[in-house]
Formats: sequence, C-alpha cells, structure tokens
Amino acid sequence: MAILAINPRLGTLQVAVSNGNYYETSTFPLPTIGDSMIEETLLSWLEELEISPSDLQQVITSNREPELSAWLGSILHVPVQIMEPGQAAGCTQALVTGTPHLQRRCLADTYIFTHLAWAEAALRQLNAEETNFIVVHLDEEHQFAALQGQTVLDVLTSQDEGPFALRQSGALPFDGVLDLCMEATNREEVLHTLHHEGGLAGYLGLADLEELWFSTAEGSALVREALIYQIAKEIGALATVLSGNVDGIILSGDLTKYKPFVESLSERIDFIAPVSVHPGNQTLPALLARSKVSSEE
Repeated sequence: MAILAINPRLGTLQVAVSNGNYYETSTFPLPTIGDSMIEETLLSWLEELEISPSDLQQVITSNREPELSAWLGSILHVPVQIMEPGQAAGCTQALVTGTPHLQRRCLADTYIFTHLAWAEAALRQLNAEETNFIVVHLDEEHQFAALQGQTVLDVLTSQDEGPFALRQSGALPFDGVLDLCMEATNREEVLHTLHHEGGLAGYLGLADLEELWFSTAEGSALVREALIYQIAKEIGALATVLSGNVDGIILSGDLTKYKPFVESLSERIDFIAPVSVHPGNQTLPALLARSKVSSEE
C-alpha cells in the first residue's frame, strides 16, 4: 500500500507518493475544488508510476488547504489525514508572556522538526533520544524549534514572533502595531497587512524566495543582511532553551538551497554548534514520515 502526501504552497500543489520502497514527487498548478484538470493530471501521474487509487492507503497533508485535500481524497476514495500545527510539548515556561491577558501559542508544524532531528541523528549515528538540536525550516514561512530528543521544547514562527519571511512580518515594535490597528477599519485588515503584505514582498516586492538573491531593488542588500541577522538572533535565543548544550543546528527549507545565504548565516551561528543543511522544503518527506509513525502506533 502507498501513501500520497500533498503540500499546497506558492500557487502549486506539491505531491509525493511512497510505499516504503520508493519515493516519487511532482508539482502541479494549485487547483480549485472541482477542477477536472488536476484530477486527470494526478491520476495520470499515478498511472505512470503504476499506482492505482486502490493502491493508496491514505492521503496525508498539512492544514493549509483542508477542503482541497478532502476533495482530492474523495476523488481517490481514500481517507485523508490532516496534520494540524502542534504545540511544543515542553512549552510551559515559554507560554508566559509579560501579561496575564496574553499567552504564547507555541504552535508550529512540529512533525517537520522531529523528522529532521531523527534524520540528522541517523546521519551522524547518534541516538535520536539523546540529542539536543535546534531545527530551523526557512521557507515561505519560517519555523524554529529547540528539541531535546524527539521532544519539542519551544517554537517560534514568522507568523508570530520570529524573523520576517516572504510575506509575513514576524515580530514587530508594539507601538507601531497599535498604530496600524488604530488606522485600520477592522482586525482582518491589519492581519492581512502583517501576514500577506509584509516581509520580502513588502520591502522588495518579491513574489517568491528565489528572487531574493537576484533582486537589485533599492535596499535589497540591507534586507538580505537583516533577514540573516534576525534568523541568527532567534537561533541564539533557542540555544539558551537547551542551556547551551546543542549537538547541532539543522537548517532546511528553500532558503537553504542558496550557498551564499547558508555561508553568511553559518558565520554567525557555528560557534554555537555544528551546522548541517537539509536543503529544500521538507514538508512532504516529513508528512510521509509522520504517516509511517501513525500506522505503527
């Protein structure tokens, strides 16, 4: 039996299929529900791999497009497992802010962190349960975590408190956010400004991460340097969560496909621990790994 993983991102639908013996991926235009073209394309791709819908055990996906994933599951006649963001298991002290009126969420795609920590431990022939890793997934959204073994102790993302990302503003000066709220007509307007019009898109008008390294817009060099600076600062903060006992810093996501970026970031953080890179978006392999764990539980 095979597992189909689905990851909607940046206007595309990334898919991967695995039965444990092979692993194949492809990318299609992100469809709308009811689009017969994606149905035909997806089924044709599976047919080329000599996989029929009856060979599929389930579809596993992130929570980004749950209705779309449910629709694809109905086309294939297989159950759909949607991976919701998880709260860091060790997020106790970290939930406290500075006022009893607000609490940190500590939510992220924790399955990506545990997958990468396990993979890194296997590569280095370490006992995964006895390692301390800082895992950083740098993509259209940035996600950071401190892990003790397979337990996620603390997390932050560009959605909440981390560095700015492709469209997300990350952590911001408090007074400035209040001013935005006062000027806006409603809450949704402010959230759209912060989460869809910020980051690299807001500063440089970028539509995807690849443009960052070729942008000649005014201020491009400063924004690139500031992004690396902010990412390094948060990695340093997570080192304190592990009391400085860090076996390695794992970098992943599409940003890590660019050697100048990795080199500049490593110069700021390699004093903490050895830096390893798992380039490219890791959502699909992490989903498949999570599916395997679920089937064994």
